[in-house]
Amino acid sequence: MRRSALVLCALTFVACVTESQQARPAEMPPTAPPDRSQAVLNEIDRQQRWTREALAARPPADELRAVREGDAEAISDTRKRLRRLITAVERTTWIRDNVPPVLRGSPYSDRLVAAFDEAGRDRNEAFAAADETGRALAESRTRDAVPLDELKRALQVAHAARVSEQKLAANLGRAAAAPNAASDPLQRLATVPMPPDPPFVAAAGRYIASHPAEERALDSWPAQLAQERTQVRAAAAALRLPQREPAADAGMADLGPGMDEENEPIIGLEGESPDGGMGADAGVANAPGGTSSGQGTPAAVQVSGDLKRLLARRGPPLRIAPAADGLTAFRYREQRPCGVDQCVVTVDYLFNSAGRLIRSEVVKP
Repeated sequence: MRRSALVLCALTFVACVTESQQARPAEMPPTAPPDRSQAVLNEIDRQQRWTREALAARPPADELRAVREGDAEAISDTRKRLRRLITAVERTTWIRDNVPPVLRGSPYSDRLVAAFDEAGRDRNEAFAAADETGRALAESRTRDAVPLDELKRALQVAHAARVSEQKLAANLGRAAAAPNAASDPLQRLATVPMPPDPPFVAAAGRYIASHPAEERALDSWPAQLAQERTQVRAAAAALRLPQREPAADAGMADLGPGMDEENEPIIGLEGESPDGGMGADAGVANAPGGTSSGQGTPAAVQVSGDLKRLLARRGPPLRIAPAADGLTAFRYREQRPCGVDQCVVTVDYLFNSAGRLIRSEVVKP
């Protein structure tokens, strides 16, 4: 009797365990993460549409002329267009940031790569249009056509685009070093250089030059804009420099009574004068010390044409010196593209005796 009871208990226990296992839902095998590329493509389509609308609505040349002349209605409309163009830069940067994470394994890789490349082209186009618009507003006779905060936001957007491209370059470099780099779809992506002239720096510099009291506001800008802050101050300082020559686009009528390109002052080229190469008189500027080297008449170059325009736009050079082939070198410091970034380099602009620009050369350190 006791043995039968034990057998009955054992059978009951097995039945309970079996029923419990049958009632429990079956475990699902691990699945791949969901494909987000379709959702990203849908959002890219929207961002591209809005970007194209902003580019199509860029201010025309006649509106920018009206802005410079101080037309209030044109200024109001152009400020709206500027904001849309700056937002277009943000949209294109968003596209280029979001394509790489979803490209691997996506069935829409061709469309993603095409959208990525198009965003790079659209961003440079938006940069050019927005920078030109910002300059026109900053040069307006109204002087308050664009606030400094709006230019600061534009500089932040440009900074974010540059940082984004730098990160992309680093990620592509790491992907290229991987063992399966040849089959990695990321190798189909390419970086896009930033514009050679930093966008919105000239506009902000013009604003500061017209509103000297606002220069202190630059100190409150975020640390990420430290480089841009320095560039803006340099641009403003260059605009405040006294100009011996009139603006390059002022025409012959603005050269003053009794002056034309036939009797422009001549700059001596044995060295530099203490004022950066522009002599105190409208004659010949000698090397520091004011004495000739004893080798005859110093070489000279006529201040006309290309040289006249350079001096009007850039101010006195850092150095003036003779160069090979009878040319004359006018030295400046400026920013030029350096991969996906900007580098400050020393450049010699070489002119012939008639003031014609022959070539420019980057001076190696």
